[in-house]
Amino acid sequence: MLKKSDINSILIQSINEVLENSEQFNLESCFIGEDSIIESIDIVQIISLVEDKLEEKGFEGFDLLEKTFENNNLKFSDFSDLIEKEINN
Repeated sequence: MLKKSDINSILIQSINEVLENSEQFNLESCFIGEDSIIESIDIVQIISLVEDKLEEKGFEGFDLLEKTFENNNLKFSDFSDLIEKEINN
């Protein structure tokens, strides 16, 4: 089990590694949906990087891509909640 703060840290690290102008994003920024300014390829890279970082911490086999796109709109904080829910199921 990961604490919410650890999940948020993984998410922020992934954002910083993928997005060139990551300083303009925070956990309340739109991740997916019509208000998102993030390119689709970057969204996929962030999700993949989060999955990789979770695997490094011993959490394997999560398909966050499918779960993420079951939603029409997500803020990064919502994505963090989704990760927490999946890990703690």
